[in-house]
Amino acid sequence: MLELLLPLCLSMLMTVVLVLPLRGWLVMKGLVDQPGGRRSHEVATPRGGGLAMVVAVLIVVNIFAVPSPAIWGISGLVLLLAGLGWLDDASDLPVKWRFGMQLLIAAMMLALTGTVDSVAFGSLELNWPWLWSGLGLVAVVWLINLHNFMDGSDGLLAMQGAWTGLAMAALMHPKGGIGALLAIVMAGACLGFLLWNRPPARVFMGDSGSLLIGGLVGLLALSGAASGLVSIWVSLIITALFVVDATATLVRRVVRGSRWYNAHREHAYQKLISGGWSHGRVLLLYGSMNLLIVLPVLLLANRFPDQEMLLALGLVGLLTFAWWRLHDTLDKEANQQ
Repeated sequence: MLELLLPLCLSMLMTVVLVLPLRGWLVMKGLVDQPGGRRSHEVATPRGGGLAMVVAVLIVVNIFAVPSPAIWGISGLVLLLAGLGWLDDASDLPVKWRFGMQLLIAAMMLALTGTVDSVAFGSLELNWPWLWSGLGLVAVVWLINLHNFMDGSDGLLAMQGAWTGLAMAALMHPKGGIGALLAIVMAGACLGFLLWNRPPARVFMGDSGSLLIGGLVGLLALSGAASGLVSIWVSLIITALFVVDATATLVRRVVRGSRWYNAHREHAYQKLISGGWSHGRVLLLYGSMNLLIVLPVLLLANRFPDQEMLLALGLVGLLTFAWWRLHDTLDKEANQQ
């Protein structure tokens, strides 16, 4: 693991340094989010700082990886994700264009990683490559979008990206390949950005950053499933906190007849902030849940791989119950006021 320390630190340092001039440029260009409406911040804050993460990831990965078609493909995907995010930051792309491009990016990821041939359900392994690969495309698109949806509280997405990158790097590194390098570089970029984005945030990453993180998480999960290095159940465990919050909120909105892709304030972290929690307190809660709940389950799944499906589903069930109880409690308190 020591050989991953240098790319981690370099990616973090490069992001920290790049944000400073980028922040001034964003302000000069007028790319600033004003408070009010559905937003949870109280002062005008520049958005688009995720471009610093993009540059750091591209440079550091290419410094430490042996040149290969895989590295060139990863670099191309990073640029596509950043470009799509930047266009959305600057001009608010129509939904159909966003999803069309995301589906194309997911298909390119599948071409890069290869098909997902089988998925294990306990001791039963089902070899249905077309089904699993198709579902993999859907999962990648959802991961891209849910990370974008969860980028609404200071430091929250940067923390989650760092957590996911560190966890994936730890699992992939002993088994070889470039996945561990990509994961640790993403973690470093997120940690570096967190120094600027921690409460109170001095810059937002914008879609150029959130789509980058969501896309890289999707690529790592798809690569792990296709290569057999990290199962879909382990990837689900690592990302469970965000997956449950975003997915449960989506289902709730669809059931209520709302357009799920419209801006709203119904995620658990948004309900907490609306209920009076500070951004720092929300960040502490989500970070603590990763360390105190998700990490022990991940360690158990690594120790008992034949039980990883049950552990993943149990974790999802527990988090879903907590999500439902939180919403129920906050809704009752709001109705009583």
